[in-house]
Amino acid sequence: MFAIKVEKYRKSMLNMEASVMIAAERHSCKHICPLIDYGSKKPDYVFVVMPLLGKDLHKLQHEQITRRFSLSTSIFVAMQTLAAIEELHTCGFISRDIKPSNFAIGRYEDRQHRTIFLLDFGLAKRYLDIEGKHHPSRGEVGWRGTTRYGSLKAHQKLDLGRRDDLESWFYFLVEITSGALPWRCVNERSIVQASKLMARQEGRAQFLHDCPRQYDDLLTIIDSLVFQDKPQYELIQAILNNIREENGIDAFSRFDWEEEDSSSCFNGAESTSVDIFSLIGEPDMFIRRTENSA
Repeated sequence: MFAIKVEKYRKSMLNMEASVMIAAERHSCKHICPLIDYGSKKPDYVFVVMPLLGKDLHKLQHEQITRRFSLSTSIFVAMQTLAAIEELHTCGFISRDIKPSNFAIGRYEDRQHRTIFLLDFGLAKRYLDIEGKHHPSRGEVGWRGTTRYGSLKAHQKLDLGRRDDLESWFYFLVEITSGALPWRCVNERSIVQASKLMARQEGRAQFLHDCPRQYDDLLTIIDSLVFQDKPQYELIQAILNNIREENGIDAFSRFDWEEEDSSSCFNGAESTSVDIFSLIGEPDMFIRRTENSA
């Protein structure tokens, strides 16, 4: 089954979406929504055809009785979404709009309900030039993103880099783990910005009160990055895996959205259960890559 996006030719952001998805195909990305077809009818419309995916993470989270994921699902979601962001960055793009609703699981019918895909690249931007060098900062460029998950640099309306995608990722990681962000009911950007600053100061303990202690380390790592820095994806994955091991979370653990019997059968078919490391790589690989980059 397929999904089709159609937009007016003049105002369309689908050209950028297609560029990202074409680059992702070239890099054999596992966690970026594939492109099936793309075209336009000048001067009327542009269209993109992609596989039909399952529910997005925002919907899945709010279907839970507690409005949050279990720790095991939160960590596995964190690992896969971080892998998706790293893939996007490897393709030479940044999202500038990382949030739960821009990640969706595959369909049960396609046996991809344990795989998470990044989608919706309308605000994406190429951060590398044709020679593979990082573009310099353009200074103040205006607001980009979603208020709840926007980085502090986004609130300052500054040019965004890879670090800002990770900051947005961290906010939604805290949200799916604890159930809500302190600024969840606030729409005024200046107040949200102040809340995010407070979450790094006297409000830090409250911000991370229902999260593993290692989340504090993740925030410190992300906040240490500057505009052109390459994030330490491997180190962050290693920390996430440490949380998994410390809490006795099995690599084959069910996601919160899976049926009770989905680990053993699906419509009479063979088991569809796969371990998390078949999707993102083995944990010892993160450690080796981190040591080699030191």
